[in-house]
Amino acid sequence: MVFEKTLAEIVDENYVYARALHYLGISFFEEPNKALSEICKERGLNREKVIKSFYLFDGCSRLSFNEIKSYPIDLLVEYLKHSHHLFIKDKLPFIIHLAENCEEKQEIQKLLPEFVEDFIRHIYDEEDSVFKYVQILDKSSKGVISNPISQLLPFGNFSLAHEFEHHREDDEMRAIRSLIEAFEPKSLKERVLVQEVKAFDREMLYHAAIENEIFFPKALKLEEEVYSLLRKKSSLN
Repeated sequence: MVFEKTLAEIVDENYVYARALHYLGISFFEEPNKALSEICKERGLNREKVIKSFYLFDGCSRLSFNEIKSYPIDLLVEYLKHSHHLFIKDKLPFIIHLAENCEEKQEIQKLLPEFVEDFIRHIYDEEDSVFKYVQILDKSSKGVISNPISQLLPFGNFSLAHEFEHHREDDEMRAIRSLIEAFEPKSLKERVLVQEVKAFDREMLYHAAIENEIFFPKALKLEEEVYSLLRKKSSLN
């Protein structure tokens, strides 16, 4: 029975449960030898809520490529923005929490916060430029915007093709990945940190593939269609 196991035993069996415990307000490394039942009793945690939390974090909610390919561009943008939200509000804070509480000062403790800061800046830049631009194109194609040129003018020399090229070449996790590969964890906490960073790296690769193979091609096609329509309208005036 999971409730009779210690926090260390639970996390050692499945590192994903470390984040589930964190979600419940429990740092598994603060009292690793306490049974989960004892923690629940002390904190008044409902056992059903704990089980649901474990199930939530253990389940795989990743959508297939084929399913995502069927998304219209507006839904695809919302899906990507939701992924960004999960990265910023859920996964990265937990990774930083683990790194900050490592017993020994490691290079990773210095590099991770720098990576997170750059990554969050990149996400907001992408949402404020690429996603916003594509949303205007989408609304223009549907006739929602009566004067699309006026909304596209503020983007100036913005190039969707250039953004696509830059995105394909970018590998934000390169330095962190190399560091983690050379990192030798000395405790359960550090083993969880390594597993969480590796899992996040896999999520990043999948997210980048969705953007490179689905989002940008769809967005570029939409851009060509909208500008072709605008050129036709301009020639008629």
